[in-house]
Amino acid sequence: MAKDSSKAGSGNQPAPTKNRYHHGNLRESLLDAALAYLKTDTLDNLSLRSLAKTVGVSATAVYSHFADKTDLLIDLRTLGFRLLTEHLTRALEAQPDSSGEIKVRLLGHAYMSFAAENPNLFDNLFSWAPERERIKSECIEAGIDSVDLLRNAILQLFRDNNLPTGDYQSSVATLSAWSLVHGLTMLIKTGSIEGAVYCGHWPDTFSAAHPKAQERAFDHLLTIEIEGLKAAVAKLTP
Repeated sequence: MAKDSSKAGSGNQPAPTKNRYHHGNLRESLLDAALAYLKTDTLDNLSLRSLAKTVGVSATAVYSHFADKTDLLIDLRTLGFRLLTEHLTRALEAQPDSSGEIKVRLLGHAYMSFAAENPNLFDNLFSWAPERERIKSECIEAGIDSVDLLRNAILQLFRDNNLPTGDYQSSVATLSAWSLVHGLTMLIKTGSIEGAVYCGHWPDTFSAAHPKAQERAFDHLLTIEIEGLKAAVAKLTP
């Protein structure tokens, strides 16, 4: 992942334009260009040299801000987690007085929609991990912010139902809910569900060809998760 390439990605990027930045915001310009790049092309094709051409600077100028491609991807990871948190927060703000259960559902669907709208950025968040010594504190904090939205929704779900809200119980429940939604997201993203429907293993209503039926089926998975959490949380002990 850390290996850089001197080749541009898809060839669909904007032609280089000189002086599109001033020295104070080159780092931000490069991150913005990387975000735009990932809208249409993959992590593998992203390179520091292609970003330099897009922004209109020399490769040397880019390397003065990012030691290598991994350095760029780590900062892009931080930005990606912040964008994910903003996306999830907007979903909650759309129904501000919701119960804990509704918030868990809102977050689940918003997580899947973020992945669908930003598949390559999503890959940067979850398809690889940098060496631990290279992870920056701001990246850790950005990731925690998105997890805390789900944890807080689950804690409200437990309080709404007079259930235990200990740290261990809420941590296990948060991991369980995330595992379901993330796993489902990856099954969708990789085409596994569509493949299984095509092979006749699952009903046509699970297919994206029937979006309302598919969303209802996914909401039923969240129902199973939520009811399971409510039934099991009191039995969970470290």
